[in-house]
Amino acid sequence: MPGYRFEALVISLPSSRHPPLAVWRYYNGRADCENVIKELQAGFALPTLCLESFWASEAALSLASLTYNLIVLFERHLGWQQKVTLRNLRFWLFVTAGVVSHPAGKTAIILAVPERERHWWRRLWEKILSPIPNCHAVENLPLITP
Repeated sequence: MPGYRFEALVISLPSSRHPPLAVWRYYNGRADCENVIKELQAGFALPTLCLESFWASEAALSLASLTYNLIVLFERHLGWQQKVTLRNLRFWLFVTAGVVSHPAGKTAIILAVPERERHWWRRLWEKILSPIPNCHAVENLPLITP
């Protein structure tokens, strides 16, 4: 059936002690672990985090995991349904040039955003600054039209 995804879990646990919905929730919560590891490897250079000291390696891994979790929270705050890689976020958001200025005694951030992406950026700022969660949904990608 187009548009639907089916999955099946075959287990040997008795259904009287392990209800099917609880089993599905347990395994569904662990289903994304491999994708998280791939993202940590690609975006945070996980294989190169082996340092001379164990505690230094532990601190670097903890910082990478914390950063990944903050990015996931940022995606959820924006209402994005699809996961976004760190590489894409860097390209869309973090490498955007800007200047912090103080016109008339107020702090302002002036970003160098192309005209075709300004609507997306305005919606992004509205969502970030909105006091009401889940309001002003923002698309994952900036709309880039020629």
